[in-house]
Amino acid sequence: MLIKDEKLAAQIYNKGKTGTPKQKGYLLLKPEEAIYSDYRKDIVLKEEHKRKFAENNDRNIIYQDLKERGLIVKTDELGLRVYDRGTDAKGQASALVIPKAYNKIIDFNDIFSDIDRKLNRRTQIGIIDAENDVVYYLIDKIEWPETKLKDGVKQTINDESVKELIDKGYQVNSGLKFGTHYRVYDYESKHAPWLIHVVEEGVSWLDITRMVRVGHGVNKKIVLLYNKRWVCLDWIKP
Repeated sequence: MLIKDEKLAAQIYNKGKTGTPKQKGYLLLKPEEAIYSDYRKDIVLKEEHKRKFAENNDRNIIYQDLKERGLIVKTDELGLRVYDRGTDAKGQASALVIPKAYNKIIDFNDIFSDIDRKLNRRTQIGIIDAENDVVYYLIDKIEWPETKLKDGVKQTINDESVKELIDKGYQVNSGLKFGTHYRVYDYESKHAPWLIHVVEEGVSWLDITRMVRVGHGVNKKIVLLYNKRWVCLDWIKP
């Protein structure tokens, strides 16, 4: 959507860098930006435009939530680029936030696509609940350096999915009492720093939020094994 009224365009852009300035003082609004500007009563969208722009409502919800927190937000093919307070909105974004609905089946393809870009920014997901509230998580790949078992400790787990950890010397025990598949120790740890959950078909994002909540409560990191890739999840405030 192109705003051609120069005064209105400047007014909208100056409120948190919303939109993309164009020649002649025009302002280009992406669908998320137009919906938000309508919500803020800076513009009035026609009903047909509201319906069209609301097709990807998860992005609209996350965009509004981040903007209402006072953050600068720009659109990206994979999600929403977010700039931390005090950073230059013309430079590298501080984070990419990827919207996810709580009841949708887990799909990490877009998350891995961003991680594999190896850009100097955080990869985050925003999980939207049934009331359109959002919980944010920081996602990062995790590497397992070599370690060794403590003296006198015997490995009792024999599962091909965690063979990499076993081969590298980690102590792997059942994680049932924490609601996950395994808990993992390295040579230095007295208590298990990691809880491992092997993501199976049909698991929703709601299941993941439960796991992270438990891990946060017992001061342990939740690590997901998804299609032979390890990712760590941490609850985060934007």
